[in-house]
Amino acid sequence: MKVGIVSDSHDNLSAIEKALDILRFENVDLMIHAGDIISPFAAKIFLELNCPMYFTFGNNDGDKIMLEKVLSYDRRCRVVWPRSTIEVGAFKIALLHGEDEEVVESLASDGRFRLVAYGHWHKVVNRQIGGCLIVNPGELCGYLTGRSTLAIADLQKKEAEIVEVK
Repeated sequence: MKVGIVSDSHDNLSAIEKALDILRFENVDLMIHAGDIISPFAAKIFLELNCPMYFTFGNNDGDKIMLEKVLSYDRRCRVVWPRSTIEVGAFKIALLHGEDEEVVESLASDGRFRLVAYGHWHKVVNRQIGGCLIVNPGELCGYLTGRSTLAIADLQKKEAEIVEVK
């Protein structure tokens, strides 16, 4: 199962469109957004992707009620907040935003999850603890680091790749 992971898109519409092109090309089975979409008009663009999607909110997401409303129009979308366990087939994924490394490592170490995906820090993380992938795809927006990135995780192979969005 291929999972596209994005975070911290911060209303960068161009980066969102380019990320969707990459996720389509990669033929992901699932997309997850680890928070800080920001506004409903940016959230609506994600609906162009034709696969199941999960979204969590971040500290900068403004109108959470309208964000959830826009995303909930599409049956493929689920909004989970503040953190959640997603079960897809035989795999469990922890999705969160803004947690420190101790929380992330604790979730990865307990053996329940194949993937812990998180955002907030605008910093790429791609590593494993045991059989669990820990992925922060970095920032899709590219505003703080100058790098616009996302991740593609293969849950069967237990590996993830960080992809530069250009």
